[in-house]
Amino acid sequence: MNKHTASIAILVILYSVGLIGIKFNLVENLVLLTPINLLISLGIILWNHEKWDNKFLLAISIVALAGFFVEVAGVKTGAIFGDYTYGKTLGWQWLDVPLVMAVNWLILIYCSAAIVSRRVEWHWAMKAFASAVILMTMDFLIEPVAIRYDFWQWADGVIPDQNYLAWGGIAFVLSAIFFQLVPPVNNKVALALFLLQIGFFVGLAI
Repeated sequence: MNKHTASIAILVILYSVGLIGIKFNLVENLVLLTPINLLISLGIILWNHEKWDNKFLLAISIVALAGFFVEVAGVKTGAIFGDYTYGKTLGWQWLDVPLVMAVNWLILIYCSAAIVSRRVEWHWAMKAFASAVILMTMDFLIEPVAIRYDFWQWADGVIPDQNYLAWGGIAFVLSAIFFQLVPPVNNKVALALFLLQIGFFVGLAI
């Protein structure tokens, strides 16, 4: 079994156990392991990244830090995504934002980049736009699950339209930065992870 196959197998087991365990409440508070799941997922896709150089390190640092601090601004002001607060499910927080949100943004931007990088003939702006559309769609899947399992909560229980627009806009900017610094990503494990995450959130939502 090669590295890619082993990595995908680990992710399949991880997300299958998580989905079944959480949905059917087979293990109490299993959802609280979400930050560990995200850290393992990030570690696996980065382990399978082909070209490491200073530009790649700069790109993933910018995405992680910018993703985190835009969440801080969002929570503190309510002016970006709308009025929301984070629950306890996503673990340790700094400035009222779980630290793992930096990991989450990096996973999403990287995986969407791996998807659209297959369109090598596209201009970087078109790739960034496609990534933004993909992540806006992903957010529609995430929101019901996030609320149900106390990842975060919206004021009055209403998800504002600006949340999706902000997600798309921020995803476009971060993806554009990523595509400017990083050559096309060829990472089948990242593609598998994205599909598993979709299956995970759909499974919990239904």
